[in-house]
Amino acid sequence: ESVPSGENQSVTGGDEEAVDEYQELNAREEQDIEIMMEGCEYAISNAEAFAEKLSRELQVLDGANIQSIMASEKQVNILMKLLDEALKEVDQIELKLSSYEEMLQSVKEQMDQISESNHLIHLSNTNNVKL
Repeated sequence: ESVPSGENQSVTGGDEEAVDEYQELNAREEQDIEIMMEGCEYAISNAEAFAEKLSRELQVLDGANIQSIMASEKQVNILMKLLDEALKEVDQIELKLSSYEEMLQSVKEQMDQISESNHLIHLSNTNNVKL
């Protein structure tokens, strides 16, 4: 139930689902079909041979598609492994940063104590001078 492009289609009955799935051919698709039919002049007289040729071409495309999907799967697996390794390295870096932060906190506490001691020594010296 295909309608040539450019013509309207009317629905009379409960076959709305088929209409929803119908997609009108665009100019590029029409041109491709015309070229294919010109290459298969026997298509009009021998529809079965034409259908077989289309079926063979579809099988070739399906095979290429499956190979492409399988290659993509391998690439995705490689990418996932690389991401796992990167996450492990990030964890190691976070551990080192935490360790450095603890060390710096300890140094800060010591510097605060030294500063407090210096302040007390300075205050003591000032008091001694005043006495």
